[in-house]
Amino acid sequence: MALKTFAEMGAIQRSNPEAGITFMPGIEYLEAPSAVYKALTEAKAKEMGMVGFRLLKPEELPDSKVKLGFTYDSWCVNPMMYCSFLMRRFGFRGGKVLKVEVRDPSEVFEIKELGNVDVVVNCSGVGFNDDKVFITRGQTCLVANTCDATVTRQNADGSWAFCVPRNFEGGTIIGGTKEPNDWNPAPSEQVRRSLLDKFAASYPSILGSEGKFVVLKDIVGRRPTRKGGMRLEKEQVVGGKCVIHAYGLGGRGYELSWGVAEGVATLLAEHLAPGHGRIASSKL
Repeated sequence: MALKTFAEMGAIQRSNPEAGITFMPGIEYLEAPSAVYKALTEAKAKEMGMVGFRLLKPEELPDSKVKLGFTYDSWCVNPMMYCSFLMRRFGFRGGKVLKVEVRDPSEVFEIKELGNVDVVVNCSGVGFNDDKVFITRGQTCLVANTCDATVTRQNADGSWAFCVPRNFEGGTIIGGTKEPNDWNPAPSEQVRRSLLDKFAASYPSILGSEGKFVVLKDIVGRRPTRKGGMRLEKEQVVGGKCVIHAYGLGGRGYELSWGVAEGVATLLAEHLAPGHGRIASSKL
């Protein structure tokens, strides 16, 4: 799904630069790499379809704690520009937006303004009463500093240090935390200082000529995460209608988006095929 999304983002960036997508190197540092990471070679990465993958040399690592590092071609998105672009494209192609409150996907079949609805795609994030879904709190910091790459460091204690450049005057996100089942909306100044210090130690060039961060704001988000991974399946409901579930990606929504969309399209094609009523459920 990530590779599918990578290819689609490249196509959009080439055809619509105004969509807010930028391609740049991705850099990964690992203090305690698992066996899977250790077994990753440049040849294997090429077979997997990764573009520009290269193992970093010891002298390219930020410090002695980092045991493995690599770089590859990646992309970043300015969410405000990108979502606005998608909404304009949706409307131009005949899409309609209706804002209503629903508590179950099946309610959509009864909304009179929509007419006769045959299929509902449940991309609600939280999944509607799915007991496998839980909230993961994440605190990040938006800075005005620019960066020439996406950089992620996996520390031995399980914490992370990363940056996500938004470009197009969108600043750079510095993060971040992962706190399951924490609903606290208030950012912590102590956490902000820790995030900025840890990232600057791994990638000091982000501090620029002035040698400091220019903080714009703290951000606290709640990502719907799902035990066992995302749910991507279709469910037959009364009257031969269908709900296609596609949710539970945690913080990987943009990263996997076009791959998930391709999966939804496959399930929709199955539903529309002759004899689809005999298929009770199909999973990807």
